[in-house]
Amino acid sequence: MRRITALLGITLLVLAGCSSKDTDNVIKVAVTPASPPNLDEDNGRTVGLDLELFEGYCEARGCTLELTAYDWQGMLGAVVSNQVDVAFSAISITDARKEVMDFSQPYMENTWNLVGLNSRNIQIDDLSELKQYTIGYPRGMAYSDFIRTDLEPKGIYSLDQVKLYPSYNEVLADLQNGNLDLAFLDGTVASVYRKTLPISDVWVFSGFDRFGFAFPKGSELREDVDQYLSNELSPEDRQALIDKWLN
Repeated sequence: MRRITALLGITLLVLAGCSSKDTDNVIKVAVTPASPPNLDEDNGRTVGLDLELFEGYCEARGCTLELTAYDWQGMLGAVVSNQVDVAFSAISITDARKEVMDFSQPYMENTWNLVGLNSRNIQIDDLSELKQYTIGYPRGMAYSDFIRTDLEPKGIYSLDQVKLYPSYNEVLADLQNGNLDLAFLDGTVASVYRKTLPISDVWVFSGFDRFGFAFPKGSELREDVDQYLSNELSPEDRQALIDKWLN
């Protein structure tokens, strides 16, 4: 597993169709490069599906991306406080988030996967069995809203049982060390880590989660990004990009 550290306030320029000297059309981006394959770090470089997709927009507009890395909660906070123009790192579109930020149209579907170590062979036949296990995931993830509004009222799982971490790296480290029973991962993230870690799905929630680019409220940039996604990027090209990173 590649070691990824969530950095606060470290900025790097990613060129997308124009020179870094061109400061007239710089888009400030908040990211959490610990959500592969949507955003990751590889040998000191930020890479991923979300970045390549937004670079396509910048190539069409002649803009430059200025990325600043945060932990997950800090990334969302940077959007809400207007410190950046956009954020992307496999961000789920939720009603709670839409109250404080705007989203682009969805660019891909996602699942939420509860994973466990193969060696423990945890099996759940009914969600009522879930409460006997500890679940962990990064702070600020949409899983908390799901537990609070769906699982908790049904008596399935309580939010105060959850262990919160800075990033997926710490979650998976505790899972492997035996300090955590199950990890909540995006399906895209799970598809990557299953290739290198001895983990498997225990339960998969599907049919309701979609990723979008997050913008401050009232962003004009959001409208233009939607124009690009709707009318300039073909569905075939978008799917080819998704397949490239997921496979």
